[in-house]
Amino acid sequence: MAAQRRNRTRPEIKFAPREVFDQLLEWSVIPTFDLVVELPDEAGVVLVRRTIAPYENCWALPGLRMFKGEGIDDVIARIAEDELGVEVDVDGKRFLGQYVGRFKTENERQDLSSGYVVKAFSSELRINTAHFSGHRVIKKHSEVPPSTGAMYRFYLSRYFDAE
Repeated sequence: MAAQRRNRTRPEIKFAPREVFDQLLEWSVIPTFDLVVELPDEAGVVLVRRTIAPYENCWALPGLRMFKGEGIDDVIARIAEDELGVEVDVDGKRFLGQYVGRFKTENERQDLSSGYVVKAFSSELRINTAHFSGHRVIKKHSEVPPSTGAMYRFYLSRYFDAE
């Protein structure tokens, strides 16, 4: 059965002021989602080069934190749209696992990342230049660059090993 696009209404998102967010980073674990985005026609999966902490100047998967009011499908759709400019098949998502990321930056931040595989409806990417300096598409595990963050290597290993 072919994947179908959905008309999504995005939940309203409220951002904590920076000083409050810094306190959250110091005292709380941050829920994040990271995506292995498969491009159509077996073109491969998308890696992005981050310009922001954590994992600044490293290759990564597109991902962001979850906001209050969002469900899993909401955050996955938002990440794909905001970070890559593509719509994805959230109904066909596949859970890869979870990873606890501990960072020396931003108040010794700790994330609980949930990794998912999703298929994009288009190969036309519009990379978020506020977060990324570039991107590449890979088709096999041996193409994962050495400068890829540990969390993303974990998800990519699970993804390529499952094929």
